[in-house]
Amino acid sequence: MPRSRRCPNCGGPVGLADRFCGSCGSRLPQDGFRVDVFPAVGRAFENLIAPRPPLTAVTDIVYEKLSPAAVAESGKLILIAAALFIVFYALEFGMAPTQLLRNGGYFVATYGVALLFLYWVHKSDKYEREPFRFVLYVFFWGVFSGLLAAPLNEALGPYFEAFFGNEVFVAPFVEEPIKVAGLYVLVEHEKYGKEFNTPLDGIVYGFAAGMGFFATENFAYFLVYGPENLVIRSLLCWGHGVWTATVGLWLAIGKVTQGRLQPANLVPGLLVAMFLHLLWNGWNTNQLVILQSVFHLWYLRKIIREALRDEVLWGYTRGRAPIETY
Repeated sequence: MPRSRRCPNCGGPVGLADRFCGSCGSRLPQDGFRVDVFPAVGRAFENLIAPRPPLTAVTDIVYEKLSPAAVAESGKLILIAAALFIVFYALEFGMAPTQLLRNGGYFVATYGVALLFLYWVHKSDKYEREPFRFVLYVFFWGVFSGLLAAPLNEALGPYFEAFFGNEVFVAPFVEEPIKVAGLYVLVEHEKYGKEFNTPLDGIVYGFAAGMGFFATENFAYFLVYGPENLVIRSLLCWGHGVWTATVGLWLAIGKVTQGRLQPANLVPGLLVAMFLHLLWNGWNTNQLVILQSVFHLWYLRKIIREALRDEVLWGYTRGRAPIETY
């Protein structure tokens, strides 16, 4: 049986069905295992600036892959998501040719930039590149999470205005959990979750969800306010992708070190994402927007480099990476 979790007493590798640890003999919990959330939260915030130590004590999850049949079957997810996507925007554009042309220009500006950023991050995955159909599925989830977040922001905004003096502070508490929800469902799936087996996978899938949300939010802004801030919003606002990539990163770290996920693994990355989102909404002058955008880009490149380093340590450059089927 492949090793897929670690003993909470000594840290030795054990199987999911094992009742006792073969290294120290202690009884293993059969109804789940405890996740030390607070130390992980500290490491997640520290990682905003400091280097993350290499992941060496990992389970065999990092060598698993999805079967070719399951990958081919996953195309149904994309067809369903794309159909919903097309129907929604056909209704949003309306039937008038002038409106369709105007909105089509905004559409290209928003979704084109989002997909270009996503393509760059996807190509950064050198040794175990993810099937792009899965990446697109998570991207489409991000698109629809924007539709879910809008009415919640509107409903809860007045309460944040009353208690905190500014309704924009509602966004991190609504948008970040919604973006992550679809990602968590995918990585917890018995079949499709086998694709989610490295920290770089977490970054790629998390970034995809965030950029889908980014595109929807930008498109909505352009429909309402016009192209006044088109360049700034399109080229500097990749924060949504970076924030959700952080959640994906720490979800993946939990999975590769424990062998499986628990909801508590959402906490470290989600708190960091909400913190960065609060900074973005709270310090929204032009100078600080540019400064934060530069930091987001630096941080994204940093966590990608650290994730690639882990894969080198696991032997991915020597042929031990699971071969992905596209």
